[in-house]
Amino acid sequence: MAGQAIVMLGTQKTLASSGGSIANNAVAQASTASYDIAADGAYYPDADFVLTATFGTAPTEGTTLALYARPLDVDGTADTEAPEATRPTVFVGTFVVNNVTSAQTMTLRAYDVPTKADYYLHNNGTGQTVSSGWVLKVMPRTVGPAA
Repeated sequence: MAGQAIVMLGTQKTLASSGGSIANNAVAQASTASYDIAADGAYYPDADFVLTATFGTAPTEGTTLALYARPLDVDGTADTEAPEATRPTVFVGTFVVNNVTSAQTMTLRAYDVPTKADYYLHNNGTGQTVSSGWVLKVMPRTVGPAA
């Protein structure tokens, strides 16, 4: 039906292709790429994030890995400060972990993400270290009218 609302998805982008290990209560940057809703996301304001991570020792069931954004170019080319464990920046959401050592693929839907940002993962009290090799991807999304 013309004019009905449909979900529109953009092209998935990898933000971290092989992240380094993240100690319990530490923060690490997804250092492969930044995400810009104009250049990467067709101006879609929302996004689906997918994290695949492993632990050498099973983490505490139901604890989280928090995703934070560091907005870039907020005043000309000036960026906000990088997040720290005791001073996070823009909270995006959390990935809830299972108490397993096998690879966990977790999703997070975020609304109204920053226009341009670097992304950081906070090992927020899982009790264990995230193993190196984690992968973080983002897929732009929005809702719009059907043609």
